[in-house]
Parts: sequence; structure tokens; C-alpha cells
Amino acid sequence: MNSVYLGVNIDHIATLRNVRREKYPDPVHAAGVAEKAGADSITIHLREDRRHILENDLYLLRQTLQTRMNLEIAVSDEMLKIALNAKPESVCFVPEKREELTTEGGLDIKKISSR
Repeated sequence: MNSVYLGVNIDHIATLRNVRREKYPDPVHAAGVAEKAGADSITIHLREDRRHILENDLYLLRQTLQTRMNLEIAVSDEMLKIALNAKPESVCFVPEKREELTTEGGLDIKKISSR
């Protein structure tokens, strides 16, 4: 029988914190709670505009996670450099346009395949 794994995305915890311009709710703490509750991995999206997860969150999570990190990033030189430095267990390339509230389209593989 195949196993089922639970990944928890904590982006919106960071979004609330950033909108409030406060230190809470803390996405790093939320990741710990999710892990204690049985999460097998934590997903974060480090956007180029830092709308929710911040670079500092990424590195704090890298130090504290007891499970796997799934890092979602745009295909850009800056994001690739950060991912190579942070060394998450997995990376998911996602389309990103600053004017979108949420992802509305797919990746143009033909355009980015030359990278």
C-alpha cells in the first residue's frame, strides 16, 4: 500500500504577519506546530516581491525544520541563487507576476528552457 504524506503551506501565516506589520503570527512557529501535529513537509513560497515569506523566514526555517522543506520560487537568477544557498529538500518552480494576487497561469517552459 502506498503511503500518504502531508505537506503544510505556511505562506498565509506570513501574509497575515506582514499585513499587520507585526512579528506575529510567526510562520516559523506555525511550521513547528504543523510538524508536531504530523506534517511530513513544510511548503513556503519565497516570492520576488516578498509578499509573504521573507528571506529571513527561509533561513530560520532551514535551521529549525525537523521535516522536509519544499521551496516554491520563480525561475529567476536571484531565486535560483537563494535556493542553491538554502538547500531545501525540494524546489518547485512556479509562475509569478507581481500584479497577480494569486497565481493565474502556468510556466512558459519553452521560454525558460534555455536557462
